[in-house]
Amino acid sequence: MKKIIKGILMMFGALTVVMGLTLQAESLESTKEEGVPKKVYMAVIIDDFGNQMAGTDAIANLPIPLTGAVIPGMPFAKEDANTLHAAGKEVIIHVPLEPINGKPNWLGPKGITTGMGEEKVKANLEDALEEIPYAVGMNNHMGSRAMQSKMIVSTMMDFANEKGFYFVDSKTYDNKIAAAIAEEKHTTYMMRDIFLDNTPTTEHAIGQLQAALKVAKEKGYAIVIGHVGPQKGPHTSAALKTMIPKLQAENVEFVTVSTLIDNLRAQ
Repeated sequence: MKKIIKGILMMFGALTVVMGLTLQAESLESTKEEGVPKKVYMAVIIDDFGNQMAGTDAIANLPIPLTGAVIPGMPFAKEDANTLHAAGKEVIIHVPLEPINGKPNWLGPKGITTGMGEEKVKANLEDALEEIPYAVGMNNHMGSRAMQSKMIVSTMMDFANEKGFYFVDSKTYDNKIAAAIAEEKHTTYMMRDIFLDNTPTTEHAIGQLQAALKVAKEKGYAIVIGHVGPQKGPHTSAALKTMIPKLQAENVEFVTVSTLIDNLRAQ
């Protein structure tokens, strides 16, 4: 029976199931000589591209594979997607979804709200794909209210399946609706482990990368999310620049989300 990738594994040998492939968490780690850290994976997603905000160029030029999430409807959505692609980064759609608390204008003109019908949700997703070249997946921008709507989540998972996309749940709201629907529809689905920059300081982001290392050592990989923007972008890019060599010294391999999924499938 086909199942989805789940972003959090149960401890002590629990199994992850990816599109019908069963994996042992510990099998993600390469066998190394005693005293050398085992190889683990870290997928870095950077949200909120589309406005050429602070940190855009610095993050695009980091010397690692990463995944950039671009908000459709923003003034520079296509330009930022092209910048990321030209820098060898992966591009996904950062789907703007209605939050419980927040300003409607934060969603932009392509925002998806619970007052919309299914056809409008589909139309906004199709428009997003037209606007953001090179996209290979999706994640949610905000969405604490919209991610509780079975119609909206179902429509997004159908769209992901149709386009051959994966969906990463940013977990802005901790419920099981998205995971259950993705499993039902056999959507390639993963969940965020760590936010890097909820507190916008370089020191906090460094600490969160250290926390992500612990997660990766426990289950073989970690998915982390940071942001561009005037408050977070400079700190997130500075923390990554500082920590990349230190994490690589711990035998962390930085990968895009697509590569992580391929690695899981290959086990």
